[in-house]
Amino acid sequence: MRTHRILAACLALTLSGAHAATQGTLGATSTGTFTNTFNGTGVRQVQILGLQDAVVTPDTGQFVPITNQGNNNYWGVADQFCVVDTYGGAVSLSVSADEYGGLDNQTLVARAANGSLLAYGMSFEYVPDPSIFNGINQVATTLVIPAGVGDPSLCAAGNVRKAVFAAEIDGVSVKNGPLPANGNVYFSTVTITATPN
Repeated sequence: MRTHRILAACLALTLSGAHAATQGTLGATSTGTFTNTFNGTGVRQVQILGLQDAVVTPDTGQFVPITNQGNNNYWGVADQFCVVDTYGGAVSLSVSADEYGGLDNQTLVARAANGSLLAYGMSFEYVPDPSIFNGINQVATTLVIPAGVGDPSLCAAGNVRKAVFAAEIDGVSVKNGPLPANGNVYFSTVTITATPN
């Protein structure tokens, strides 16, 4: 990544008509020249790393979807992923799912092969400051995190927490208990797009 930035800067200098330094000649006085260039055309890049598929089963335990709202315990799973910004700046995460519905069209939907629908909830929070969070509902949701990790090698456990929990199956609430063992397997695909903010 660093090599690419250096090459881009060298190319920009070449294309901008920058001049090479000139050396002075040997004599009683000697004059040389050099050019100072301030190149603000670096390439800012973002990346999402460490995403994992979420799997909720009847054996999944209780957890808190949003850590600073500890009174809401649901049955589900949480994990963390990393958002990188080569400039360490704010990053906008746009989150959308392939289907919405259930609970008055206010949640995401996972579908079983037999047509059964499972409405579910999902939230994202910025790990360094859990007061920055967002849930997603019937429309694509955006969460702005204040600072992406500047170098992918520094991601560690991740800087964004993702939580997923079942809300209802075919119109019947399952938020306050484990996922029923009804023999169905439900799938939903979620897309996250990161852009510099």
